Amino acid sequence: MSNERAFIVGLVALLAVWPLLMGDYAVSQGNRVLMYSLLALSFSILAGRLGWFSLCQTTFAGISGYVIAILGVNHGWPAGAVIPVAIVVAVAFAAVFGLLTLRSRAVSFLMLTLALGQMVWALSFQWVDVTGGYNGISGVRLPVVLGIDLGNDRVFFAVLAAVAVLIFLGVRRLYQSSFGLLLLGIQDNEERMRALGHPVYLARFTAFVLAGAIAAVAGVFMVFDMGIMSPSPLGLDHAVWVLTAAVVGGYRTLWGPALGVVILVVLESVVSQFTDRHTMVIGLVLLLCILLMPRGLAEVFGQNRSRSAKSETASS
Repeated sequence: MSNERAFIVGLVALLAVWPLLMGDYAVSQGNRVLMYSLLALSFSILAGRLGWFSLCQTTFAGISGYVIAILGVNHGWPAGAVIPVAIVVAVAFAAVFGLLTLRSRAVSFLMLTLALGQMVWALSFQWVDVTGGYNGISGVRLPVVLGIDLGNDRVFFAVLAAVAVLIFLGVRRLYQSSFGLLLLGIQDNEERMRALGHPVYLARFTAFVLAGAIAAVAGVFMVFDMGIMSPSPLGLDHAVWVLTAAVVGGYRTLWGPALGVVILVVLESVVSQFTDRHTMVIGLVLLLCILLMPRGLAEVFGQNRSRSAKSETASS
């Protein structure tokens, strides 16, 4: 069994026993880790494979959350109907945003995603009749199905963990496919890939919409976990938090974003017990990571494993 397969098996086993062995707080934090890991993964698809740093992934999560809150709470739609509609609406927004940002590069792409995300955030504040404004929409809850309360933290964790693992494995397969290699080729030399006849713009657009879909799924779980949808999750601070987690963990790798989320959640939990200025500590960690490990922790660990394997091969 390869190292990565052993890691995946170990991770699945850990997720399976986590809600059985841990207390309520640990399970709740586990839910948070999984949701933000999906958001960080959606960011890393663009940043790691295309060199695009997007600040609107949390926007797509917020859009799907608002659709669930508006249709589910205000109009009484059942969860089974409102969830797919929420994802479709968020993906439609991702498609529109993708078309608007398709030909931008580097800093201009970053600024465009920032502007689009802030427009949606401002709209969520000002469209009070629909979004509830600052107070948001409360009362969002998953139903009881066959006697099982899907809103229970441990049941919720099991469902979320299963979905998250499937998405990560799907993206892993994508990275290994010809489409994943095409994205890397576009990042390395877009002009050459276009000259070779590859559909560069279509590939970039597809990657953007795919990343938006993953963020939308994360938003579905987030709104049911919080029980309320307000403008806060659409704010710039949440977008920067996701970016920070991906950079710390290693946005060029598959599992790095999730590692970064775990580190930031643990840091917040530990540091907040001693000081209210935990954001300053997180900023210091990000600064040190950029200076000492610009490619993130996951790539550092991967390089160390490669060196160890080469040393063992040479010695044998």
